Amino acid sequence: MPSLVAPCHHGASLPLRASLRSCLAGSALLSLSLAPGLARATPAGAPESRTGSYSPYEQETIRLVSRQRGLDLDPEPEGKTIEAIDVVALEVFEPRDPAPRILNRLHVTSRDHVIRREVLLQEGEPFRKVLVDETARNLRKFSQLSVVLCIAVRGSSTDRVRLVVITKDVWSLRLNWDVALSAGGIERLVLAPTETNVLGLQHSTGARLDLLPESAGVGLRYSIPRLLGTRVATALEAGLLFNRRSLENEGNFGSFLVERPLFSTLTPWALRFSTSFRDELQRRYVNAALSQFARREAPEAAIPFLYRSNRSTTTASATRSFGWAMKHDLTAGVELLIREFSIPDAERYDPATVEVFRRTRVPTSDNRLSPFVQWRSYTTHFLRTLDLETLGLQEDVRLGHDLGLRLYPSWSGLLSTRTLVGVSQSAGYTVALSDGYARLGVASTTEHELLGQGRQRVADGAVSIDGRVVTPRLRWGRLLVDGSLLSRYRNYLNRTTFLGGDSRLRGWPSSYLVGQNLVVYNVEFRSRPVQLFSCQLGASVFYDVGDAPAALSRLDPRQSVGVGFRALFPQLDRVVFRGDLGFPLQKGGLPPGVQPVSFFFAFQQAFGAD
Repeated sequence: MPSLVAPCHHGASLPLRASLRSCLAGSALLSLSLAPGLARATPAGAPESRTGSYSPYEQETIRLVSRQRGLDLDPEPEGKTIEAIDVVALEVFEPRDPAPRILNRLHVTSRDHVIRREVLLQEGEPFRKVLVDETARNLRKFSQLSVVLCIAVRGSSTDRVRLVVITKDVWSLRLNWDVALSAGGIERLVLAPTETNVLGLQHSTGARLDLLPESAGVGLRYSIPRLLGTRVATALEAGLLFNRRSLENEGNFGSFLVERPLFSTLTPWALRFSTSFRDELQRRYVNAALSQFARREAPEAAIPFLYRSNRSTTTASATRSFGWAMKHDLTAGVELLIREFSIPDAERYDPATVEVFRRTRVPTSDNRLSPFVQWRSYTTHFLRTLDLETLGLQEDVRLGHDLGLRLYPSWSGLLSTRTLVGVSQSAGYTVALSDGYARLGVASTTEHELLGQGRQRVADGAVSIDGRVVTPRLRWGRLLVDGSLLSRYRNYLNRTTFLGGDSRLRGWPSSYLVGQNLVVYNVEFRSRPVQLFSCQLGASVFYDVGDAPAALSRLDPRQSVGVGFRALFPQLDRVVFRGDLGFPLQKGGLPPGVQPVSFFFAFQQAFGAD
């Protein structure tokens, strides 16, 4: 039987860039949309794409739609005139799904025009696979959609074609939740009742409850991905934090965003304004309990690992984007950072312990108002593949180089604590390995502080190296090897890293290791999914190694091994639900407080790709 699957070759990436504007002035500029006739205006030198086969679930979807609508796939649509664009919005629960279809009456499906406005081609234009694939990537960024398929079917004549966009909504009215459960109990529980598709317009509104062992947070949010039908996105969130025992208010948080992003690889301008704040008591939990900090010389004078954190960030920027297959984005803007930290009730504790805790674990208070300029160069070649971060659904990996440079000065007295010049640099490259890939990246940040009278110092300096290899899909699954090294060779701001728990070092308690540096690598075999009805089920076997030393010369890696399961329900999400059972390994026996086995349940794959 001939295959009903026509591959869609991927085109350019959709980097979401940002940009400068005040909240109200310039609204006309923010509401600019992509002009009709994008396909006719595309420059030469289209991005390349490497594609693989669709998953069995996606092939089944295409067969069902083709049979129901009498469609005949066109194997060579490139360049033919698009005579029609059809949107096929599948119900959350179809006949193949293990649920009564009457439930579909209790949710909203995305409206036809909401899907259609993301299509980067129009009727009467020539079919361009590079733009069809970019359309699919655009749609896959909407959390409301799990399945996104763009196929070409035969038109009324040999020189005509129809573009069919198949989408499947997830359940829109839902109790979103997330949980991190360890041997010590619940470390984090998130309950977020949400309507993710208000009136079928992809608007999202909801409440959120975050439960930690010592505190709780409640908040409300609303987001609009396409304001009044334009390409402008906006989001608003606000909430309060409470102590779970006394119910006293401990802080608050909020954020506001308005932006017109680089929604297409041919979009020339992006604008962004964002502000966020979070005032809270920051705690370190180990085995679902508040940990203690003690000096080696006086363990009896331990104090709670707790400090007040008041952070806020406001950014306004504008980006000019050049090129298509080879992109160059130039960004200019201004950023205000407020970072204030303190130890509450410090007088109640041993002064020497408090001083060591402040010096080694509490971040340094520092405010900075900085203009900045940024350059980024990257390719927009893509690999379409399966079974990386999700199961049985298309995923996109951008290939080629990614280079970045950012400069930001600040002057003391102008809302800044220090006079400095900051430089951030990054370089990375990704290469396809059949339907897998290999990636290597290096990044560094240096802040040169000017002390007056011609004196200066490198106050903060950090270098990171990240690598990942994902093998091609083997008969039973994929092997992933992922590693990171972070060296903070200057650390005036006293930044720290926590390691252990449900992601990088499973088997050990969460946040068990703390220090300013990081060395970690993970080896995990992820099985191919097995389809049960329409649900996707998988398994994993892993080996984790890592440490967060105060100095790299003191590296003392911990190890763990384990097994896990993965599950995906396309009626509910694109994100997998996972459970991992980890066993810590250490010569000479385990330290006190470390259980011989730990288990974690959470959403998303461990050490997911950025």
